[in-house]
Amino acid sequence: MKNLRKKSIEILFFAIFFNFYNLHSQSSNQSSVYNWFDNTIKKENLPINNGKLHTNFDKLLGAVDRYYISDKFSPGNLGYENQGYFDVSLKYDIYKDELILKSQEEGLIEINLIKENVQSFKLYDKKFVNLNFDKQLPSNFRGGYYEENQTGKNFVFYIKHYKEKKDIIKGTETFVDYYYKNQFLLFTQGKYNLINSKNELIKLFPNEKDKINDFYLMNRNLKSENESRFMENLMRYINSI
Repeated sequence: MKNLRKKSIEILFFAIFFNFYNLHSQSSNQSSVYNWFDNTIKKENLPINNGKLHTNFDKLLGAVDRYYISDKFSPGNLGYENQGYFDVSLKYDIYKDELILKSQEEGLIEINLIKENVQSFKLYDKKFVNLNFDKQLPSNFRGGYYEENQTGKNFVFYIKHYKEKKDIIKGTETFVDYYYKNQFLLFTQGKYNLINSKNELIKLFPNEKDKINDFYLMNRNLKSENESRFMENLMRYINSI
């Protein structure tokens, strides 16, 4: 089906070009062509509809669940087996590090996409990449999906979003409470580096030690309130120096 989808689009594209252009002159781009094809052959027949069923039997104690931003499906884009899929319904389980597709099959089932086939996806206007896709991430690093937050002049800054859970027993029932965590990764000078402390960052940018220290001092409130935003602003500042 993968090759059929790609080759069929190539063969049919020229034949339908003029009609397609007349009908969609304002949006004649790659996503429109692929969406047209996917709807024509029915989305349930696409190769992304392949994986284990997603299950979640959590009994939450609080309001925090296992998902990134929301447990509801949202439209997103997907790079899967070197092909693009657009406007598909996705949600991201950051506890299990599973990307979930709402299948168009009867019953609208939820499928954990095969991680080895997922290159990247975009959800809530954030781009995520699978750093294990081409085996480039060192084995001692936390694997899976990372938010590609910024691409600087000589680095790429990634954020790993994940959650840990705690089981709480009340009477005869077991409830779950989740806690958001993150990890920061910087690809520079041909290697991946963890930067979960100021000292680790200064080792990578020794010439900017004073400016990094000043930034930490002036933005300590933001660091305690929203560490991800703090690191995002810091990397943008370093890139501008």
